[in-house]
Amino acid sequence: MVKAEDLRVKRTKKLITQAFFGLLRKKKFEKISIQEIADLAMINRATFYAHYADKQDLYDSLIEEFLISFTEILDESSPIQGNNVHVAKIESILTRFYEFVRENPEVAQIVIDKAQDQVLIDRFLDLLTDRYTELFEKLEVREQDVVIPDDFVINYIVAILVGTLKWWITDTNKMKAQDFAHLMIKLISNGHLTVLGVNINREK
Repeated sequence: MVKAEDLRVKRTKKLITQAFFGLLRKKKFEKISIQEIADLAMINRATFYAHYADKQDLYDSLIEEFLISFTEILDESSPIQGNNVHVAKIESILTRFYEFVRENPEVAQIVIDKAQDQVLIDRFLDLLTDRYTELFEKLEVREQDVVIPDDFVINYIVAILVGTLKWWITDTNKMKAQDFAHLMIKLISNGHLTVLGVNINREK
């Protein structure tokens, strides 16, 4: 049974987060003060500091929560067996991810805004390489006689995901998550992955 204290903490953090998102829609992060967040959340400054060290701590915690959710989605099923990539499984994972992004657009926007931050890029790379080390170790991407480093390949894939993510958040036509995931997989599996020497398994 969830304790009343735990519920109060969750409620307070939700109020702080909602207030922070509201302010981010109107002004840049640097211009937002702790007092503004507290006032909008209808709490005092001491309550804010009871949960976060400062606004950067709040900002970083939101990114961390996003990455945790991203990790959970990645871990739902393994789309890779040896050097074979099962695109149907990746499509399912991407569908869940895009659904999550649409449900949490403010957090996703923060991630996009930090997309050039090397620390965040490294976190994404760590998440992908931890799970797909076996695949990347077997790949040997060459351009003539030059072997392309694995970290370049992963950075390239991450750049594609981040770039398309921005479009997905702002898509006015509201393409369905499953349709967008299917489009992404079709583009990547028919081009990028094949060029990299990955064996594509298209079975459901």
